[in-house]
Amino acid sequence: YPGIRSKAYYIPKRSIVKFPVLPDEVAKDGTLKDLVTYKEDFILAADTKWLELDIITKESPVTSEAQGEMPCVTSLNRATFKYPSVEEEATAFARQANNDDLIYLFQQRNGKFRVIGNEMFNTTTKVKQENGAAETDKAGTTIEVEVTDVCPAPFYVAKIETEAGDISGADGSVVPEVNPG
Repeated sequence: YPGIRSKAYYIPKRSIVKFPVLPDEVAKDGTLKDLVTYKEDFILAADTKWLELDIITKESPVTSEAQGEMPCVTSLNRATFKYPSVEEEATAFARQANNDDLIYLFQQRNGKFRVIGNEMFNTTTKVKQENGAAETDKAGTTIEVEVTDVCPAPFYVAKIETEAGDISGADGSVVPEVNPG
């Protein structure tokens, strides 16, 4: 199914201690999809988590297009996330995003997560708020994200550490807690 689900996650790049890495070639026992899939966790700084962003799915497209000339062609990944509010939380996000390099995870309708942002290039986030004028006007916050990457928005199948608990990037399911004893 086309489109994305109603939650995305974001984190400042400075809160990521270690990024997962995409392989440069397919391993002997691998498949082509391995070239575009992060399989290791993002290692986060102590006491940091991915933050949740509620979005209006029907107004939140994600696109990717090739840019540059061979042999240095990259992908320009873009996302528009429509947030249904202009209140304090949305305005605080806008303040942070204006001058911060944020990494985003979004979930396709089939449950798989993809990444907008990477270690190599800075992510630009532009936020626009509309309060509307008439009773029937739309109000909300539009978040436009743009970043260069080595491929169209890579897939992410590892753990996503959120305030509400850990989830799987492979399908969005809850990752059970491991008891060390």
